[in-house]
Amino acid sequence: MCLSRKAREEESKESDEWLSSLQYLNANINDLTISESFLDPGSEFGGINDPAIKVLGWKADKPSNFAIKGNSKHITDSLGWYTDVPVTLKDKEDKTVTIIGNFVRIDNGETEPMLFFGMSNIRKVQGVPEPNKNQFRIKLHGKAYIIPTFSKAPVVKDLPKKDQDQVSTDSSSLTGEKNLKKNA
Repeated sequence: MCLSRKAREEESKESDEWLSSLQYLNANINDLTISESFLDPGSEFGGINDPAIKVLGWKADKPSNFAIKGNSKHITDSLGWYTDVPVTLKDKEDKTVTIIGNFVRIDNGETEPMLFFGMSNIRKVQGVPEPNKNQFRIKLHGKAYIIPTFSKAPVVKDLPKKDQDQVSTDSSSLTGEKNLKKNA
């Protein structure tokens, strides 16, 4: 399927808005630090990607066979379930908090380990994301914790050379049309 330049720009803009709305947090599973961990209230399930699973050396607890469409509007296949995964976070006072959750394995094409908390994970800990305060408030075993979060600026990807040439040609055409109108 070939998308027009305008459609690609719209899709990129929506993706950038989604990315800029995410709250990232520092998380660990066993000895693996996952710097690409974030809250995704637009996804029902939490997810963990292939590179993280490969580093951990895990086998799926349960098979799965469904497509996942999250906040990002990207659809990916689920590759298995991991249940009772202990995810360690640090609160603002540097206390360690371990959240036990279920995560679906995804292949999202990323090369770095990634983990995201969907609504099922957020509800389980009575979580309240507060992006304006850069924090995620949770309640666990009767105690309240404030987990620091942060945002990341979207990465601007360069257009492929072919598309750059087309944009340049389109700009030249517009300039040429304006000059023709001026001379007429």
